[in-house]
Amino acid sequence: MNYKSKVIQDDAVRKAIAMGIDKEGFTSVLLQGNGSPAVGPFPANFKFGGDAVKGEPYDIEGAKQVLENAGWVDSDGDGIREKDGHKLAIDWLTYTSRQELPLLAESVQATLKLAGMDVKVNATDNSKDFLKAGKWDVYASAFVAAPTGDPQYYFTTHVVASSDYNRGGYHNEMVEKWVEELRNEFDPAKRGELAVKISQQILDDHAYAYASHLKMSFVMKKGVTGFVAHPSDYYEITANLDKNE
Repeated sequence: MNYKSKVIQDDAVRKAIAMGIDKEGFTSVLLQGNGSPAVGPFPANFKFGGDAVKGEPYDIEGAKQVLENAGWVDSDGDGIREKDGHKLAIDWLTYTSRQELPLLAESVQATLKLAGMDVKVNATDNSKDFLKAGKWDVYASAFVAAPTGDPQYYFTTHVVASSDYNRGGYHNEMVEKWVEELRNEFDPAKRGELAVKISQQILDDHAYAYASHLKMSFVMKKGVTGFVAHPSDYYEITANLDKNE
C-alpha cells in the first residue's frame, strides 16, 4: 500500500481492500489449485506462518460497511463511492513476467467493484518506472519471503523504514522495535514469537495484503538425477545434480 497516496492513507480504504481479495477463488479457480490462500507473509509449514496470524476475511458486505462508516458513499448511483468530491479510484500496479499477477489484478478489480471501488489496473513490464514516479496506490508483486526458512529476511527487506522494498513508505515504531529485537535474538522459539507479533501488526495496520502462497512445479529431461525439490528456488542446483547420457 502506498502511504504517500491520499486515498491509501485512509485506513478504511486499506482495510476494505484487504477484505475485498477473494483468495480462495483466486487460488482454486484462476490458479487451478496451484497455490493456497495466504493470511500473512509465511505459509502454514512455518510455526510462525499460516493461522498463527489473523487477517481480514473475504467479506464484500463487510467492506461496504467499513467504507460507508468512513464516509465513502455512492451519492450519484454509478456504483463507485465518493468522499469529499473524490471518486474511490485505486491505481493497481503490477507486472506481467509472473503470469499469476495480472490474474490477481483482474480478480481484485472485479471483487472490489462490488464494494464500490474503481480499480484501474496497470500491468506493465515498466512497473519500476511507475513505482519511482509514485503513480500507484497498490503494488502487487511476488517475493520469496523466507529463502532460508527464517522470517528476518522478509521483514528487513520490506517493512522497516529503511528497507529497499518498503516502496509504500510504511512505518510503525513497534515494528521497528521488534525487528531490531529479532536481529539480536538467537533462540528459534523466541524468533518465531517475534515473527508472529510483527506479521500481526502489519496485518492490523493493513499495510500489506497477502494473496497466496504459490506451488512450484519442476520440469526436467529424462535421466536427470540428484534433484531434490526445495521450498526456495535458490537451492535447486546442487553438487548432486547430474544426468545420464
